[in-house]
Amino acid sequence: MSAIHRGLTVTVIVKEEKLSEINVLLEEYNLHSKNHQEDYHVQMPSTFFISWLTLPSQFYAEKEQLPARIILLTSYVGNKKRHLNELVAFMGSKLKAVFAFSEEFKSTANDNEGLVKFLNQKSIFNTFYSGFKFIKTQDVKKELDLRNKVFDYLNSKREEPGFSYQSPEEIKEQIENFVKKEDATKWAEVGLKSLKTDKFNMLTPLYIFGLVMATSIIFLILSIFMKPSFLFWIGLIFPVFLIGLIILFLLLRINENNPHIPNKPVSDDWIRNIVLRENNTVINEMTVIAPLKKGLIRRIFLGVSLRLVYLIRFFSYIPTVHTARWLQMDSGKRLVFIATFDNLSEAYAHDFVDSENRTRNMAVIFSHAAGFPATTWLVKKSYNHRSEYMKGVRAHQKITQFWYTFNTDLSVENLKTNRKFREGLFKKMSADEIREWLLTI
Repeated sequence: MSAIHRGLTVTVIVKEEKLSEINVLLEEYNLHSKNHQEDYHVQMPSTFFISWLTLPSQFYAEKEQLPARIILLTSYVGNKKRHLNELVAFMGSKLKAVFAFSEEFKSTANDNEGLVKFLNQKSIFNTFYSGFKFIKTQDVKKELDLRNKVFDYLNSKREEPGFSYQSPEEIKEQIENFVKKEDATKWAEVGLKSLKTDKFNMLTPLYIFGLVMATSIIFLILSIFMKPSFLFWIGLIFPVFLIGLIILFLLLRINENNPHIPNKPVSDDWIRNIVLRENNTVINEMTVIAPLKKGLIRRIFLGVSLRLVYLIRFFSYIPTVHTARWLQMDSGKRLVFIATFDNLSEAYAHDFVDSENRTRNMAVIFSHAAGFPATTWLVKKSYNHRSEYMKGVRAHQKITQFWYTFNTDLSVENLKTNRKFREGLFKKMSADEIREWLLTI
């Protein structure tokens, strides 16, 4: 089974007057998921997170009304088809009850096979990020228990005379002997399955993109010395791509001269309502959905940016973020951002605005959303960028009526530390590497 983390986004249009009724239903399902957490874990083993919410209508460029929507977003590991089958098998009746409010829901979706097909048809492209890559749901508890048992074992060994004088190599050997002998931990002796295939699959789009560009450059050079016309035409791919980006930047710069329209302040009650939902000890969720600023160039530029970010997602790392995704809806006129993260949304948002590098990266996407801070050449920020960004987040932050999380108590660093400890078991290391590995316990 693949260990690649992926995101599913399903959305349908719904009449505005139906939203309150749908919200009641989603809140009811949310309470059910909290009271039956273990059932969700068992029946949907591929699922890390589910966010399910309604989106009221919004205005694009202050004139065009964008429709109200139902949005289902899941974060899962492995195969999409398997994930959809799990989702429908366990939550089929709930999915049908909610999506039936939309005129897009088809009568053929009343059985499981039809519902899977419907969800697949209504799913849209998203740029998905995971901060704990290649860790499966079933590994989370196993790796935590493994590390805890070894920790308890070492605590008991500390009382033995001479233990503190042992070398790192000797301590590692004792740990491995303990793991092999204990029924609850000996599964770890097998070691982790190679991730080479999954890493290659994640990087394949980038490899293909790089190969096409490199081939284009080579063919362009060859066309100078050789006659076949196909060399020249293929060689044009790279310069056309480069010129296209330059044109996009120039058009964006022209659009940036439009007057900046700030967001209207939101009420304290609205902010309080959002913050009250962030009542989990470790992990919380945030959804921000905003119409884009006026101009076709904004929609095109954002679409290109999201696809380029998708190519390099393997190399991205944000310490406090479990999963995040960015996508466009309604012909690119809406930006959707959703994240699950450690801490509260206020602190999480400040993680970006208080870092110069992250602020610059963030501007590539959020500067296109209505009310978010204006930029020059997408890089230079306005003097009040931080405060305007926080206002933008709060103005467009939505309430997620249904939120399910597989893991409630472990931060991203906890998950990565548990995996690092497991990876070090039964692995040849130098003394310095062993010392560093022992610090993960």
